[in-house]
Amino acid sequence: MTSRLLKQLCELDIFTLMVFKNIYETGHANITARELSVSAPKISRCLSSLRLAFDDELFYRRQQKLKATPLAETLYQPVCDFIQSVYQLELQAKKSRDYRADDGIHIAVGYGLMSALSHICGQADFRNRLGKVRLYKWQDDSADLIHSGEMDLGLTLEFPDNQELITTNLGDVAELGLICREDHPIWKNAALLTLTEIARYPFVYLAIKGFNERIDPLELYCQQENIPLNDIDCVSDIEEWYAHLLTMGSIAFAPATELCHIEQVTGLRTEVLPKSEVDKLHRTISMPSYNLIEKSENYRRYNDTQRQIIIEIVTRLLNFHCESDLRQFGT
Repeated sequence: MTSRLLKQLCELDIFTLMVFKNIYETGHANITARELSVSAPKISRCLSSLRLAFDDELFYRRQQKLKATPLAETLYQPVCDFIQSVYQLELQAKKSRDYRADDGIHIAVGYGLMSALSHICGQADFRNRLGKVRLYKWQDDSADLIHSGEMDLGLTLEFPDNQELITTNLGDVAELGLICREDHPIWKNAALLTLTEIARYPFVYLAIKGFNERIDPLELYCQQENIPLNDIDCVSDIEEWYAHLLTMGSIAFAPATELCHIEQVTGLRTEVLPKSEVDKLHRTISMPSYNLIEKSENYRRYNDTQRQIIIEIVTRLLNFHCESDLRQFGT
């Protein structure tokens, strides 16, 4: 195939090939225009493009009908096959859209939101408004899955490298909770939950990508204030984090959105850290800030109403922490 012919064929659109097929089968340009719901001049332009591309008349008038030339005879079946392939592509794409619509919204969720978000999305009111929602843990490949359409959106502390995804900031964690064993000595004077007091005990933090993977805010605060913090450990696994709290007599912080879930672990107690102490940490490292990660509007499988509900849930969750708040969230 010559480069000239290839270039001209690439410039033909599917509709033009449908015109070819219809004229071949009906023998009339006016019938083709009527069946394809376009004007006669448009059919004439398509026929001219076909003749130019193939350098052949393709159809000539014979007894008040358009008769196919030998080249048109040989082209008919390949054109039909190509159009059928396009129909199959459309059918598969529609099946995929319909399947995903029935399958609900797939959301990759970063640390600190999973338990509270699942609690809210499981409420009848939000199920009726949002439809089915399936939550996944945010992973290193989550942004790629969103880009490829295997995941719908993400809620995470991270900023994905993929430039084709849209990132919308939803806000910072408003409150932190202090977590340790129920029998920890710090509870003897729970009214004085200060950073200075906390630094006296073993401290463990879960390394969160996009937040404290280099240094934890408490460690940085103690360095700046010359407060001894000799016993601090970093873990990368949530189960190891729980084990450290239960076996090492350590203290940890967690977003207030996770406190309801953590309180269910036997042997642990949680309290909201006083705002004055959170502000001290905030001056060292900004509190975790959550981002909505999604594809451009034309490629989303969810509508604007669903999107706004998700944004509303997350932004409000960042300011809620206790179980009663969560129960009343939908009211």
